[in-house]
Amino acid sequence: MPTTAELLDFEAAHPTWTGEKDELCVSELGLRPARYYVLLHRAVETREALEHDPVTTHRVLDRIERRARERRLRAA
Repeated sequence: MPTTAELLDFEAAHPTWTGEKDELCVSELGLRPARYYVLLHRAVETREALEHDPVTTHRVLDRIERRARERRLRAA
């Protein structure tokens, strides 16, 4: 299982979703993309993530919040 630092480093190196990123999740981290995102979303909620890479942590948290806001607007 990748560490918080490894997940953040991977996300920093591959910030946007592409098919290639999906393949790299499997080959570099040994994780299917869905599992990668679950672990990444858990990781960014930790103090360790903020200490390791505050920029990537905030970028991921902002993306999570933006998508949640979009879902709420669609549901309304």
